[in-house]
Amino acid sequence: MFIASVLLVLLLAAAACDSGRTRGKPAAGGTVVIGLLSDPKTLNPLVAASIESRNIIDLLFLKLLDEQSDFVSFEPELAKHWEFSADSLSLTFVLRDDVAWTDGVPVTAADVRFTWELEMDTLVAWPTRSVKERIADVEVIDDRTVRFRFRNRYPYQLMDANDGVILPKHILENVPRDRFGASDFGRRPTGNGPFKLARWESEQFIELERNPGYCERPLPRLDRVVFRIVPDMTTLVTQLKSSEIDCLESLPLEALSDIKANHPEIRIYTYMSRQRVFVAWNLDNPLFVTSDIRRALAMAVNTDEMIRTLWGGMARASDSPMHPILWAHDPSMTAIPFDPEKARAVFARNGWADSDGDGVLDKNGKRFEFEMISNQGNQLRADVVTMTQEYLRRVGVKVTPRTFEWNTFTQRITQGNFDSCVMGWKTATRADLTDLWRSSSSPPHGYNISRYRNAAVDSLIDLAKNTLDVPAAGRLWYECQRIIYDDQPVLFLAVPYEVVGLRSRYCAVEPNAIGFFVNLPEWYVGEKCP
Repeated sequence: MFIASVLLVLLLAAAACDSGRTRGKPAAGGTVVIGLLSDPKTLNPLVAASIESRNIIDLLFLKLLDEQSDFVSFEPELAKHWEFSADSLSLTFVLRDDVAWTDGVPVTAADVRFTWELEMDTLVAWPTRSVKERIADVEVIDDRTVRFRFRNRYPYQLMDANDGVILPKHILENVPRDRFGASDFGRRPTGNGPFKLARWESEQFIELERNPGYCERPLPRLDRVVFRIVPDMTTLVTQLKSSEIDCLESLPLEALSDIKANHPEIRIYTYMSRQRVFVAWNLDNPLFVTSDIRRALAMAVNTDEMIRTLWGGMARASDSPMHPILWAHDPSMTAIPFDPEKARAVFARNGWADSDGDGVLDKNGKRFEFEMISNQGNQLRADVVTMTQEYLRRVGVKVTPRTFEWNTFTQRITQGNFDSCVMGWKTATRADLTDLWRSSSSPPHGYNISRYRNAAVDSLIDLAKNTLDVPAAGRLWYECQRIIYDDQPVLFLAVPYEVVGLRSRYCAVEPNAIGFFVNLPEWYVGEKCP
């Protein structure tokens, strides 16, 4: 432990007094230290679910193609060329011949097919498996050529073929599928991306180092990326101000004004993120079975006031299960209005009344009370719980807050061991509602945390995903999101803007809705950025 701490100090010192600085000219060298609230459970791409782990995985592994910020176009990555057949039922990729895994073994078409086999294996239980279900086969033509065959034509064929990073067959082919998620690969991944894993000290830091064999030379420009794990946002903000870390995502509102006023060495980046924040109800809990009651809970919560108070107005009300950056979002939808009096009337109509005068609604001897859980160290989510607790108290609903360490928190929600929870969700770049809302996507098969089941929604999702005509697909998505929103399987709260603090000595930083670290391999250290 002492050695690990010394190493971390040295890494932080390297970040603070980097010798690779240039004045506006890209150069190699340097370290960036990024603050994390929680230690990723795994870096296995088919198991990892947290945003933090996904950010790291994207620096270790390549996809076939590099998705662009318009969510429509792609640039070459592992594949240098791709082409559809005349009937659009097959898609052929030609791979680069200069890409190797970090152990020196070349990346081939066999790795692409093997990855697809893993993604489809029910024993592996990749939560995003649904995006591959319409791929009938992946054929290895030769070492550099692979062909995807589709069951039918649909709008997202290229996106679905590209979804997920490519994994090394020679490392993983002998791992039992039923133990894939628990394999050593999650702690010691072999990748092919711009960086490779150097050290991982649990609950302290994850250090990535430059991959000298990366195919896109001279990238990456930085020598190291260190993710420093501190399970407390207040401490992370203090470390950003004191130069102990260089970068921090999701800056809290109370820190923003002070940084802007007193820390000119920190640049603030603000843009609409793909995040959404909501309270998930466990629909297996009898309290939340009816949509009437769930809508009453939504009426009792003043989301506009919550956005002003917790996000300082730097968010918009979440008015749909479809993220507003996606083309299929219905712009005519509006959030459920704050109306506590109407909420009380709905509770009364459903037989809930405060029969003993203790301030809590009851029915047939059962009180309307439940737990709301969140993860430790995330003050914003804790504040969401506190404000929601107070709003619901005013209409006779008792909420008991509980916090858990991140891995315990995720385990509880995936196992259904909760009443309600505060969640953040980073939406995919395709117009799709499968992962969160289709009946078949309940854990471990997806991220339908609420266990929402609606046959009409399932049918509309399937129809919309297979409709080639964009306006017709849009109409199906509009109908689908209205049904979900009316059902209120979650308490839709906010679509926040991303606020990130980064030391201004890092140049060529170009975040977009895909993510803040989307072009991190191009970052470099400079005394003055152009």
